[in-house]
Amino acid sequence: MSDEHQDPENPVAKLIGIVFLISVPVVLIVMMGIVGIAFLGGSGVEPKEESEGEVAVVPAPAPAPSEGAPKGNAPAKPAPAVEAGDAIDPAVMALGKTSYALCAACHGLDGKGLQAGPALMAPSMHGSEVILGDPDRPLLVVLKGIQKENMDFMGMMAPLAAGLDDEKLAAVLTYVRNSWGNKAPAVTVEQAAAARAKFSDVNAPAGIKRAELDAIVEAHK
Repeated sequence: MSDEHQDPENPVAKLIGIVFLISVPVVLIVMMGIVGIAFLGGSGVEPKEESEGEVAVVPAPAPAPSEGAPKGNAPAKPAPAVEAGDAIDPAVMALGKTSYALCAACHGLDGKGLQAGPALMAPSMHGSEVILGDPDRPLLVVLKGIQKENMDFMGMMAPLAAGLDDEKLAAVLTYVRNSWGNKAPAVTVEQAAAARAKFSDVNAPAGIKRAELDAIVEAHK
């Protein structure tokens, strides 16, 4: 029997095998493409294609801030509160600081009262009700002085009417009312002049008594 028909090198069989190997992958690729297109079409999503007519989506610009509004996302800052003493003239404060040299000998450069052993030479000006209240009270004290009645303080508040003119008197009280954390309206030259005039009849060569301070101020309103 001849083995001619069983030759593994038969060219026809070889050609059929090559065609089969090529066609199967091509068919699979085509089928996958058809399935992909059908899926995209059914989901409402169109395949993205690069074309000259493609329109880019540009986000709408944010509305421009109104005039005076803060920029960016920073919260608006509240307007700063206006406090007594914020608008004090620096020249007045400078004159007041110079004039305070008369007071520093007892009240200290820091306004706390100069220490004299276990006691103070004079009371502290930090938060003093006499200093920060009605300006007529400290004006009367500086003009007429305070009597030394006990040993609460080692020093004595001497009358300074002759040593301070109205400008310096107003300046030094403005200075102490707005230093060391104190805040109070400035004392004007007009207030100093008015106090000098209306307290001129107060006869107190050794100074007034602390307990009589408010009564004298009220009597001259």
